[in-house]
Amino acid sequence: MQQLHQLIEKVWMTEKIPADFKDATIITLFKKGDRTDCGNYRGISLLTSAGKILARILANRLLPASEDTLPESQNGFRPSRGTVDMIFTARQLQEKCREQNQPLYMAFIDLAKAFDTVNRSALWTILQKIGCPDKFVNILRLLHDDMMATVLDSNGSQSDPFKVESGVKQGCVIAPTLFSIFIAMILHLVDGKLPTGVEIIYRTDGKLFNLSRLRAKTKVTTTSVIELQYADDNVVCAHSEEDLQATLNTFAEAYEKLGLSLNIEKTKVLFQQAPANPSAKPGIQLNGATLENVDHFRYLGSHLSTKVNIDTEIQHRLSSASAAFFRMKQRVFDDRDIRRETKVLVYKAIVLPTLLYACETWTVYRRHTKLLERFHQRCLRKILQISWEDRRTNVSVLEEAKTTSIEAMLLRHQLRWTGHVVLMPDHRLPKQLLYSELKNGKRNVGGQEKRFKDGLKANLKNCGIDTENWEALALERSNWRSAVTSSAAEFEEARTEGLREKRAKRKERQANPDRDRLPPGNRCPHCGRICGSRIGLFSHLRTHAQDTKVGRPSSSNDEGSPK
Repeated sequence: MQQLHQLIEKVWMTEKIPADFKDATIITLFKKGDRTDCGNYRGISLLTSAGKILARILANRLLPASEDTLPESQNGFRPSRGTVDMIFTARQLQEKCREQNQPLYMAFIDLAKAFDTVNRSALWTILQKIGCPDKFVNILRLLHDDMMATVLDSNGSQSDPFKVESGVKQGCVIAPTLFSIFIAMILHLVDGKLPTGVEIIYRTDGKLFNLSRLRAKTKVTTTSVIELQYADDNVVCAHSEEDLQATLNTFAEAYEKLGLSLNIEKTKVLFQQAPANPSAKPGIQLNGATLENVDHFRYLGSHLSTKVNIDTEIQHRLSSASAAFFRMKQRVFDDRDIRRETKVLVYKAIVLPTLLYACETWTVYRRHTKLLERFHQRCLRKILQISWEDRRTNVSVLEEAKTTSIEAMLLRHQLRWTGHVVLMPDHRLPKQLLYSELKNGKRNVGGQEKRFKDGLKANLKNCGIDTENWEALALERSNWRSAVTSSAAEFEEARTEGLREKRAKRKERQANPDRDRLPPGNRCPHCGRICGSRIGLFSHLRTHAQDTKVGRPSSSNDEGSPK
């Protein structure tokens, strides 16, 4: 360790870097699509440990300085931020445009090989302009100058060395920060040239469920949402086709100045119509080509839909989770030498996170919960080797697996996420969108379609948390987490007890039918059986239509039970 410290210290003083520190062995990871297309693979650089340590030292110094440079709309590779932030922001934009009858035009920009085409000379200039010392920039430059690489294939064969003169190393710890700083220059190039975007007004001092708080003109803040960025993924938004076209043209020019190229085939447009004013799909042009309009788009792993619901997302979550389960089935879940407790832990660690990815952002209906619960039960029964012939209740399966229902998980995830949003600084986009409404647009008269905050309010009530003062509790992170955990456990216990009581009553009715307590108007005229409802009587009468052409027999020897 001391020798390594001396080596890095010498590198810092002399500004001479050994070739082993910067040279890389590149392996390929398949992304998606045609496996014969080289463009569908991502190259990852394998570096020496000593070179990684030097890069980590540089990254630790650069990251705090980069926070003052990166825009709020950029959430990639930054502490306390993640994909859920941008997914939540995009879904909130969709909900609020639907609620206030405004159209929403979104273009999902895809860059071709963004990390591999970074102009290094421009990057060093940008670092100097944001205040990085010359020695710091020189060390970074030396880590990339005269870099040699080889490609290692799946068979262990290695290519001849070749020189790499552009891009940052995917696999190096400092590469994401360098790329974020480089891509942030885009906003400096487009500053003052963009249309308005989607204007919102917000007020973050609490009372989320009280819309009248936004009527105080002196206490609200107006801002505009134009782009949502996560690393090289960029979404631009507008209320009109003309504004979206102008925004795309401006960004395309800025990307070209930095040496980045757009992938026209993978750049898509999602048009969400205003409910009260439908219009034709837009014909957005980029570099002479018309961009494809889509009804749903996979954004950061979560599917956004023009219908502003999660029906498509749920189907993709189920498909992905099912694939994750069956990838582990033979190796883990069917292995008799592995304990059931371990299998359940693997299920919780791999399958459930896939199933519930970004569930914090969902506006959930009962039909969605049922689909997820059904999948949850099916997986647990396969792991625990419980068949339908065992006639086990869902409650007993959850108890044996020592886990909870999906409904309780969704409740816990959403409440913890919302508490996290409340604690965000006021300049953060997720918080602004949560506490906002559109500057323009009117709601329909009467009840609204279910929104995220409607589901949140229902969850707070289910947990017994005051809907008026919950934000004060959320400001204390540890207290909020404890309250959410205990309330979710109480909710699950009450749900379980309710299911037990419901089942017990059903079994009691089946074992001891009390005909005198049933309404006499639903008595079968053939066998005298009294049905619980009129539709039940119609269903029962069909059982008498088996031996007659007119639909019912003239008499029956049945003693009251359908065949």
